[in-house]
Amino acid sequence: MGLVRTQDLSVSWISESGSKGANTDRVCILTMANGQVRLTMQSATLNLKGMRLTKGHICVFALFEEFGPGGGEAADKASELFMNTVMRYDITKRPAADVMKKCLSKVNKTISKEIGDAKYKASIAAFAAKDLTVCSINGGRMFIVPDDGKVTELTSPDTLILPVGTGWKNVMMVSDGYPAVVDEVKDDIRSPMGDLITKREMRSLSGPSSVIRVQRI
Repeated sequence: MGLVRTQDLSVSWISESGSKGANTDRVCILTMANGQVRLTMQSATLNLKGMRLTKGHICVFALFEEFGPGGGEAADKASELFMNTVMRYDITKRPAADVMKKCLSKVNKTISKEIGDAKYKASIAAFAAKDLTVCSINGGRMFIVPDDGKVTELTSPDTLILPVGTGWKNVMMVSDGYPAVVDEVKDDIRSPMGDLITKREMRSLSGPSSVIRVQRI
């Protein structure tokens, strides 16, 4: 469980192994602002120095998970490759959707070469230059709460990249194991993070379950 704050956003997350004790979910949070880079990957946070950075404010949130045979290894590899690749782009100066496509193309080529037919599931959100761009891969799920408060669920059986723009207030990304209920998404966003573990019985579920919440400040 963790919390990351930037000048515009509050990002909190939980990832539980469940009763089986093996967690193949991969939580990734990247912030680049004011000449500083901070990367949180599941259980470690790195403050990266000496990189050529954009002057803009960029945040990328991603939740990778297994999808079929060999999916755990694919999700682990994909999360690392994607976050390392996206740091090389200034997505405040070009459409974030184009950057996502390029990064995912590199990820998929590498996985195909090194792991074969193994697949991964993912939900990705990029906040750059005040705009939000989201992506769902192989059923990755997220919920978007715009300014008018009506919850929209985003998921895709293959790969969907969608520009959302600036009219959003909250985003909640969940892994397949997290028992999300559309009508209760707003409550889950407002609840203290620790309360979700009890509310959703995350530790007693059979498999891993993870959630990332992004709130505009």
